[in-house]
Amino acid sequence: MNLFWTWWGIPSAFAFVAAWVCAIFALRTDPGRPLNRSLSLILILEGLFSFMTGILFFFEDPSIVIALVTVGSAAMVALPFQYLCFLAIALDSPLVKLFRSRSAIVLLGVLSVLAAVFVFVKPESFFSELYSPGWAPWNFQLVDLGERTLQLLGAVYLFGFVVAMTAFFSARRGSAARNSAMWFAIAFGVRDAYIGLVQLLYPILRPIEFWGDFIFNPGHAVAYFIYFLLLAYAVLRSQLFNIDLKVKFALQQSAVGALIIGGFIVGSEVLESLVPVSGTVLNIIVAIAILVMLRPMQRLALRMTDRLMHSVQNTPEYLDLRRLEVYRAALEGAVEDGLVTDGERKILDNLRDKLGISSEEAVALENELKQ
Repeated sequence: MNLFWTWWGIPSAFAFVAAWVCAIFALRTDPGRPLNRSLSLILILEGLFSFMTGILFFFEDPSIVIALVTVGSAAMVALPFQYLCFLAIALDSPLVKLFRSRSAIVLLGVLSVLAAVFVFVKPESFFSELYSPGWAPWNFQLVDLGERTLQLLGAVYLFGFVVAMTAFFSARRGSAARNSAMWFAIAFGVRDAYIGLVQLLYPILRPIEFWGDFIFNPGHAVAYFIYFLLLAYAVLRSQLFNIDLKVKFALQQSAVGALIIGGFIVGSEVLESLVPVSGTVLNIIVAIAILVMLRPMQRLALRMTDRLMHSVQNTPEYLDLRRLEVYRAALEGAVEDGLVTDGERKILDNLRDKLGISSEEAVALENELKQ
């Protein structure tokens, strides 16, 4: 199997890894929760869909490329149906009430499977024959049913943003449901500002020479990468009391890594233009300089993330506040109809013990929500 190096495939590879890592993380967080299972399925399908936006550019064997495009197309046609299921589970809005019943969820699941199978039966109805764009061994374009399905997915994505907004404005001010809907709206808004419009306008934008490829491939993948992280955060922030600390730590490490990589590239280029020595010597000099600057870089990254997430601190007071917020979010769902069932009470008690919340605090929160 021969591989071809091109930067056009890098954003898609990052998007795929981000989608599947977030899917596994969501499932491991609480595999028994329908919301987490639905989120994981959506992220897995969208990760497979990212095959079509760049990973295929790394392969010279056309049979492998066709297989990747077929799998990506199958994920694409299954997504609109599964995405409606996810919206019905994740958001409390009358716009998705129709999809909440068990029969509707089963029907949408069956339709997604049948649609995916049809792609494997009639792939030529969804994408064109492969062609060489020059900057990669092979590429393709969606045709007929492929174009229509992508436009349908874009429309469903935009519908999801509307659902999140209606859920936000209908939720009680200050409630966990309103806060959760806000984060969904942010994730969907960031996505649809680019992806939703690109998918709806695919027949117009994609045929444009070079820019059509750029918009649909690396541009599409970068937008998906950001959206995957925001969507996973929107779901898990109400389940993990320390997720903000983990996000802050990840940002700090990413910032240090970016500063090191950027310093290495810029330093090499500057020295190469000023010092007449071999590339190996230059790299050694730059590496030593970065090693000396490592501690200042770490301090700079810490200041940057502290300014960005100034309210997130690894203190007992902050952790206690987040524990109460997570428990309050679960409690809101349980007391929504005014009655906490025995099953819901058992789940709440287990969560309270896991979070280390006293029975007095739990009773006070429940009385507050019932008023």
